[in-house]
Amino acid sequence: MIFLGIDGGGSKTAFVLEDENNKILGRIETGPSNWLSAGKEEAGRNIAAGIRQLNSFPDVVGCGFAGAGRPDSIQFFKESLSALLPKAQIFVETDAFVSYVGAIGLEPGMLLIAGTGSIAIGRRPDGSMVRVGGWGPIFGDEGSGFWIGREAIQAALRANDAGEETDFVSSVCEALKLDAITDVSTAWKSGALTVRSVASLAALVFHMYPAESASQILNGAAKHLWLMSKKAIDLVGIPDCRRSIIGSVGNQPLMKQLMRQHPSTRDFDSPVHPPEHGAIIWARSQMAH
Repeated sequence: MIFLGIDGGGSKTAFVLEDENNKILGRIETGPSNWLSAGKEEAGRNIAAGIRQLNSFPDVVGCGFAGAGRPDSIQFFKESLSALLPKAQIFVETDAFVSYVGAIGLEPGMLLIAGTGSIAIGRRPDGSMVRVGGWGPIFGDEGSGFWIGREAIQAALRANDAGEETDFVSSVCEALKLDAITDVSTAWKSGALTVRSVASLAALVFHMYPAESASQILNGAAKHLWLMSKKAIDLVGIPDCRRSIIGSVGNQPLMKQLMRQHPSTRDFDSPVHPPEHGAIIWARSQMAH
């Protein structure tokens, strides 16, 4: 029996093919497959491009996609994959869920995901899942790359209003390719600035630490991520449960250092497997039922 694991997000889609003895038969990566942000056509193209490159056809497909928390999303991904692999048994979940299974497995624990967005998910002893955050860039995603970038823009705008010509303001303008920070609203409305480009400012803020604005922003992000982790662990109900962290922001050594300043924060375990392998672990568990 051959298993295919897929992790589909807003920036890329990763595929891994394994046999029944856990031997990897191939790895493939294509473009984004979050149909809510990339659109159905692009998502479908990137999924199909990955399937076409497989050197063997799978019997079972386990996949996690960004945006798959809604019934219409699940239907879209199942129909897309069924059309490409009509003989395969297909299991669809969210990208956050397969990330959890890859990082921790099927045991109780907590995974903090802090990249462009942020969410903390946990698994209780009875197998039920809990979540804290992950409500998107407009209403949530505190402590994420987008949140850090937005805070940087706001700090630059406040400095401009105060008549301050600072290195921070000029650095933000340069990173966003703006002539002046006051152009930011127009750039956002026109689509020249996107969630991804705002989130990319996080790298600049980390680089500028411990300058005052960067320090304030990153300490705020660390507090948000710590609170999300704490709430998720409380919901899991096991204070010393296994915990892990993934994502471009979460894996920053400085962010881990800042989070350790908060009470009862211990080091996170390294993820055991990548999300696409987590999708296979989950699919195997479903086959066993």
